[in-house]
Amino acid sequence: MGVPMVKNCCCCASLHTGTLIIGYLYTVWSLLELTGYSLLVTLAPIGRNGTVSQHRLALYIAAAVVSGVTLLCSILLIVAAYKKLAFLTLPWTIVNGIMTAAFFLMCLTGISLILQDTGEMLEVEIIFIVIHLTRACISVYCIIVVHSRHKQIMYDEDEQRFQQSAKMYQPIWMRDQPI
Repeated sequence: MGVPMVKNCCCCASLHTGTLIIGYLYTVWSLLELTGYSLLVTLAPIGRNGTVSQHRLALYIAAAVVSGVTLLCSILLIVAAYKKLAFLTLPWTIVNGIMTAAFFLMCLTGISLILQDTGEMLEVEIIFIVIHLTRACISVYCIIVVHSRHKQIMYDEDEQRFQQSAKMYQPIWMRDQPI
């Protein structure tokens, strides 16, 4: 069983255009996240009494590193779309696949916690879960679009190689063979 394939992005755009849009949106989103986490690393870990919370610092640094990796992969996706390089779509697909799995896991964990707990902040937690679940579902669709574009580029390359292979064939005529 493999990843499903689509022929268009959002039923109206080509896979090339959809991949470019996905690449640009994820680049902007990652850049905003990286900026936010960088600000949190420098400002938020400081507690009320002026001490640095090592747990918060580690959390924000880890989140900033993940955002940086996502930013790099998104830039590679844009390059892959423009240059039609199928292998450059793979880092983005792998990183976002892992992140999507993590978002689904966070949502399932959050749902189980909500079902077990009756707290005052349930509305906020439900909104948090719905947002992350929506993001995970959109991410799954984006992965399907990028993977379909990857397969399309691979198919076009194979077809082009096949078309050119006929041009390279030159029969060898031997003197002993009758014409």
